[in-house]
This record gives sequence, structure tokens and C-alpha cells, in this order.
Amino acid sequence: GPHREDIKIYINGKEAKSFASQGQQRSVVLSMKLAEGEISRQLSGTYPVFLFDDIFSELDSSRRDYLISGMESRQVIITSCDKIDTPCRLYKVSGGKVELV
Repeated sequence: GPHREDIKIYINGKEAKSFASQGQQRSVVLSMKLAEGEISRQLSGTYPVFLFDDIFSELDSSRRDYLISGMESRQVIITSCDKIDTPCRLYKVSGGKVELV
């Protein structure tokens, strides 16, 4: 299936799946998704639209800031249960209504 693990990622010689923290594992996955988008841009000339669901839940503030800085000049849609401090446009969806924050 699509979630089958076909590759192994190592951090400092140890397998990330069993060694890395939740934040490190999430950072690895997000890095791979952003790299995939970069390959797409190189092949097509434009970035894809990135859709990320609750990506910040396991990340500390420095990892969040680093990730957000890597998304400049890209169209990114992020859902989050936490308030995100970012220079981007934020929308709040509540009770079926969408409003600019």
C-alpha cells in the first residue's frame, strides 16, 4: 500500500524509526516532502501546492520556525490546532465560517 516503508532513514548511523524522537521523525518526513516539491519544481517549472495536516504538533518552536522559513515563495496550506506565529496569511475556520485572522 501507499504507506508501506520502502526506505530506511538513518540519523547519526541509527535508524530514525526506532531512535529518533517524534519531532525528529516528523522533521524527516517534512524534509522529504519539501524535497519532493523541489524536484517537481525542477521538472515542471513551478512548485506544487503543499497540503500539510497538523504538522506542528510534534515540533518545538525552532523546528517550526525553520520549517516555515523553508516554505517562502511556495503555496502552502497548513491545518493546525495550535496558534502559529508566522508572517503568512492565517485563516480561522469555526462553525462552518472562514475568517482572516
